[in-house]
Amino acid sequence: MSTTTATAAEQIPSSRTEADPARVARGKPLTHTAGVPVYRWGQAPEYLRTKTQLVADRLNVTEAQEKSPLAYVRTREYGDVPLHDPAAAERMRPLPSSTKAKMAARRTCSECGKVRKAILRGPCSVCRERAEKERQRLLARTCAGCDTVRERPYPKEHRRCAGCRQEQLEKKRARVEAWLVEVTVCAGDDCTKRLGSKKAARAYLKAHDWLLRPERTDLPDSMWWPGWSRRCTPCKTAYDAEQERRRAEYQARYEREQKERRAAEARAAEARCRWAAAALADPDVLVLDTETTGLGEDARIVELAVLNSRGEVLLDTLLDPGVPVPGEAADIHGITTEALVGAPTFSDILVRLTGLLDGRRTLIYNDVYDIGRLRHELTLHYLDRAAREAAGEAASTGTVPENSRKRAVAEAAKQAAAWLDAMHFEDVMIPYSDWVGDWSEYHGNNRWQPLNGGHRAAGDCRAVLDCLRSMGRNYVHEYTTAAAGAGGTSEGTT
Repeated sequence: MSTTTATAAEQIPSSRTEADPARVARGKPLTHTAGVPVYRWGQAPEYLRTKTQLVADRLNVTEAQEKSPLAYVRTREYGDVPLHDPAAAERMRPLPSSTKAKMAARRTCSECGKVRKAILRGPCSVCRERAEKERQRLLARTCAGCDTVRERPYPKEHRRCAGCRQEQLEKKRARVEAWLVEVTVCAGDDCTKRLGSKKAARAYLKAHDWLLRPERTDLPDSMWWPGWSRRCTPCKTAYDAEQERRRAEYQARYEREQKERRAAEARAAEARCRWAAAALADPDVLVLDTETTGLGEDARIVELAVLNSRGEVLLDTLLDPGVPVPGEAADIHGITTEALVGAPTFSDILVRLTGLLDGRRTLIYNDVYDIGRLRHELTLHYLDRAAREAAGEAASTGTVPENSRKRAVAEAAKQAAAWLDAMHFEDVMIPYSDWVGDWSEYHGNNRWQPLNGGHRAAGDCRAVLDCLRSMGRNYVHEYTTAAAGAGGTSEGTT
């Protein structure tokens, strides 16, 4: 026997021989949860109530009832809702008078001062309806033309006074006359030939008065007057010929512009390929790449490599950034904090790096990022030097200059910018991505191509050289021959 059936059997009066219908389930339970039956909607015993229903009857569910419901009712939106016996619930304590007053104030209309059933945010619905009716009555007594208000409503058809109505009718007659002339007289230049009857046009306009509501100068001829042409035969022939001439002119212009665009794209593509081939044949061209601690503005360089156009390594070194290498960065390039112990700092190799790059073209894949990391390292380098100079000045004079930190940062940034301005950097990523031509409708340009160099500085430099060889393979022999003739060398360019 279920819990509900047992409770109902215990509460049957001794004078009765049958169960109370209100305490008997109307249907069989769907399932049981911890021995408690779960009913469909409307199948549970009628006397059981949900917690919300008990609160509406000013009853509170006890802790024991909360832990041991008598049944559940299955709902689509809230799942299985517990049911409780109202007789075992506790009566709510009456609210304090101050709370009742606050609750009544929230339900009081600001217009009529009456207390309504629901919480109000402004006037009640009765006052809003009254105000809307008053507004409609005032609108009916206001002229739509001159805003004159009178005692009696204006006619509903036009809602205008006599003067405004007369003016409206005159404007309508003027529009009708202009339309009649437009549809019954040839629209050709300096042609006044009559094309149809005004009487028939008036009859058509009476059935299609919407033609004159807006200014419909963009309608095709068939919409103005079915079966009639807006031009006489000579004018229509001339008009069609003019339209055909304009279409031919527009088509010729479009084809010419497309041809010029394709020619410009072909010239740009050839220039990119020749640029790559010339860079490979130039012995003074260098390729630079860095690996860093991340992608942020404060990321430090942990590896730097410089190769020449023949693929010879001129500089390949790890750099101690002075900060730990994050795990996500180490997972990409494989350089950990432990691997940088004993490595030189950026300041240690700056003189050598300056000697390599000074006066030579330096190619970088995504130069914006690498130049930004070089700028950050240079700023920190010159900032340390400026701090040492400020410390020496303070020691010699016995005073600390005002805004010394601000001046040191500004001077370091100025020196870093001067160092970068003295170098000649060129980007490879944009020309190579344009050469691949993987167009993106979302970005409106060619997608940037990944550099498959293994995420190590020297390997990425070699990958840049591979990109240049792919781009300039059709012209590399021409530039190699020219460089050999000028005393250059072509080793490593094929």
